Amino acid sequence: MLEDPNMAHCVSWVPAAAGVFRFSSSNKDQVAALWGQRKGNKRPMTYQKMSRALRNYARSGEIFKVKKKLTYQFSHDTLLSLQCCHHLI
Repeated sequence: MLEDPNMAHCVSWVPAAAGVFRFSSSNKDQVAALWGQRKGNKRPMTYQKMSRALRNYARSGEIFKVKKKLTYQFSHDTLLSLQCCHHLI
């Protein structure tokens, strides 16, 4: 979703900040529903469920919460693995 310009109204990279992304507060439920579809969930994903998943990713060290509302940063290792996978596509 971060690489899709059509999704910028929901989630986007923070300019001049490596690996930092932000969810739109007005479209966070839409992002959650789309993420649930992408993951193949049978039940609709809600923002509350997505928020729990984000906290789990933070506990595992894949992302970090940035001190701005709805803003996160990928860890260095996660960014490297995403770049690797992105080049393979």
